[in-house]
Amino acid sequence: MSFFQLSIKKKYFLGFLLIDQLLFRGLNCPVFANQNFPQNPTSSGNILSQHSGTNKNLRFSQSLDTINEMKDSHLKVMLLNDLALSYAKSGNIDKAEKILNQALSIIENFDDITLKITNLTNLANHYHIINRKIKAFKLLENTLDVISRVEDKSLQGQLLLSLSLKYGEMGKEKKAETLFAQSQTLITEAAQPIPEFPFTAIGSNLQLGLTGNVQSFRDTTAAVGINVNFYQQWAEDDFSVDGSLFLNYDSSRAVNNYRPNSFIISVYRHHFDDQWNFFTDFFNSTNQDLFSSKNDDEDLTILSNLLVGAGLNLWRGDSPRQFLDIQFGVGPRYQYEYIDFEERRNRIDPTIGVILLGRGFSIENATVNQNFAIIPSVDDWNDYSITSDTNLSIPISDRWSLSNRLFLRYRNEVIYERNPKLEFLFTTGVNYQF
Repeated sequence: MSFFQLSIKKKYFLGFLLIDQLLFRGLNCPVFANQNFPQNPTSSGNILSQHSGTNKNLRFSQSLDTINEMKDSHLKVMLLNDLALSYAKSGNIDKAEKILNQALSIIENFDDITLKITNLTNLANHYHIINRKIKAFKLLENTLDVISRVEDKSLQGQLLLSLSLKYGEMGKEKKAETLFAQSQTLITEAAQPIPEFPFTAIGSNLQLGLTGNVQSFRDTTAAVGINVNFYQQWAEDDFSVDGSLFLNYDSSRAVNNYRPNSFIISVYRHHFDDQWNFFTDFFNSTNQDLFSSKNDDEDLTILSNLLVGAGLNLWRGDSPRQFLDIQFGVGPRYQYEYIDFEERRNRIDPTIGVILLGRGFSIENATVNQNFAIIPSVDDWNDYSITSDTNLSIPISDRWSLSNRLFLRYRNEVIYERNPKLEFLFTTGVNYQF
């Protein structure tokens, strides 16, 4: 490391120490310590008081400028909290609240859940100290909501214990006792060995997203719809739904300017033990270019496939909802295709399917769900399809996430000369978790 780099780091370190000392002196200066007692009303005393107040405000202002130049971090939040209390003790409550609001905006972007919760509870206590009690308790309630979504029961219990202590400090003894009891229950349960089967039931997880687009050149095309992702797990069963529902409009169509589009995959599993399960998979696509025989807005298509069979678990994570299964099933497939105002297909075929079904793979803070399926027709082995559905969810905040989806389809049979065998669909949007 060069001498220049060492000098820069030394300057920053000395700067942090200087800010801390300035704030400490501000908190303990005689003016604050004796603020409840009358001051000597002499002329010289008033002049000294005004001079002291001017220096103090200048010191606070310079400290804030220095803090604002720092990168967002836990240290920056601590300094903002201390400075807010200094302003409050000098009688400037509005400025103190504004600085605490600035600290809150920084904390909300913390990725580490433990660091985020502990800073939020500490910030709520600072709001309480400056007599912004409604805001303080509202922040604690929001923090409790965040803690309730932590899947690690041991960590959830520890965070609830921290929250109960803050409620106690702020005079809410009944709430503190309730949270303390809940924290002890969770910590005790987490210390017990987790049975492999039956699984521990987990509450439902529902995510909804809104997406849409509008484009126009010679004609106007628009689409608006919702994304749905639902998962529910019981002791021996689980159920999931993943799909998109759209209403599509195209002004150039000869008929049916408005047209529904759908893409839905649902899976139900009944577990016999921690490895084997009985499953039913249902897939449905309506008027999706991805599955149509020709990419033409006049086409009308329906593709539905139901598979029933046995599944074998290949991998399981810390939670039963994190898994990779291989499934073998049989079932009917219905296909309807209307191309260029001509019905090309309207039939039901028996099919078999080999599917890799995975959920809950973690990449840093992101979550990946993956489906891979090979489904041929029993009547005609040349009529088969291979699909890959990859969903990557990246958290933006506690409830919002960026959802990215890549769907690949290879369809061996060609019933229209210009139909490509390989197609892909990529979508991106935001989801809200309830």
